[in-house]
Amino acid sequence: MKSVGVVKEIKNFERRVSLCPEAVALLTEQDIPVFVERDAGEPSGYSDEAYAQAGATIVPSAEKVFRKADIMVKVQPLSSDECELTREDQIFFSFINLYQHPDRLLQLLKTKTIFFSAELLTDDQGEHLVLKAISEIAGRLALHVAANLLTVSQGGKGILLSGISGVVPARVLVVGSGLVGKVAAVQAWHTGADVTLLSVKNLNEEAMTMEKDGLSVEMFSRERLESLLPGTDVMIVAVQAVKSNLPDLRISAEQVAMMENGSVIIDLSVEHSPIVETSHVTSLSQPTFVSQGVIHYGVPNISATIPKTATRVYARTILPFIIKLAREGLSTSLDSSPELLSALASYKGKVTNRVISKRFDTAFFNIFDLLELKL
Repeated sequence: MKSVGVVKEIKNFERRVSLCPEAVALLTEQDIPVFVERDAGEPSGYSDEAYAQAGATIVPSAEKVFRKADIMVKVQPLSSDECELTREDQIFFSFINLYQHPDRLLQLLKTKTIFFSAELLTDDQGEHLVLKAISEIAGRLALHVAANLLTVSQGGKGILLSGISGVVPARVLVVGSGLVGKVAAVQAWHTGADVTLLSVKNLNEEAMTMEKDGLSVEMFSRERLESLLPGTDVMIVAVQAVKSNLPDLRISAEQVAMMENGSVIIDLSVEHSPIVETSHVTSLSQPTFVSQGVIHYGVPNISATIPKTATRVYARTILPFIIKLAREGLSTSLDSSPELLSALASYKGKVTNRVISKRFDTAFFNIFDLLELKL
């Protein structure tokens, strides 16, 4: 039986933790030892006492958790300092976020440990399980943020998203028809807003079935964007894994200036697919800025603003796979779980994921060959 470790996330403004006490209890009920760093859950509102009551052993430092645990579960990728604490036989499960940080791949490979990527975890239907869960949070939360920013106390134009009897509702434009965009569009429609969803990919049957009175789905084009922007109160940008240098997807400063002063842009793509010229990454301590008279919100980890909920969602999604690894070990788990195989990024310094191998032009190694050869 392998042990599991939970440490405090050290990235600035990250308030989530990888496992909540309820998840820890499910592990310890199966006799899986769990080590939790002191105050690891405090930013999310989870006390050491709650973890102890769930059966975890509270450990005074991250270094000691790294030393004791066989499986380390995190939210954020390993930092440079954390990489120094790893052991070659350890298993890590976290986001690795290589898209904007390709240099991180070499850093992870140098540790010669075993890495599972949360963002690559895929079920047999092709759904990215963790991304789907986090995306739903982001799509729902974007509307809450937008509604607040439209108030005059936040510099907004002072309108209600839903409108009210005799008053027209706000007009919401969503760019991107992936899961985040679709959730945001439906959430905006449920609030009573007038919504247009612009898809940057070919319209499929699923997208078209979203159409209803007050929610239209169309293809993205420069002409259509410019016709909508003057009347748009909130623009939510949710384009993922798209090359930012594609000219037809660039939203220029001149186009942003078409929006009325006090309008709002919620840029959920700012870190991975920065297509809005006036946008840049912001933080939870200073989440907004004004450009072209428009309020911009560019917090990339928006779910960290509700860490208690986000932690529960993350833990619930990954827990079955952590239990499997702890009880069955790596080889047996991979044999019986295609989902885990999809998330295996690297094994002892070798890339074992075709998506990563192709994207970063590295050699690919079949994990079952490596295990058979005991490499």
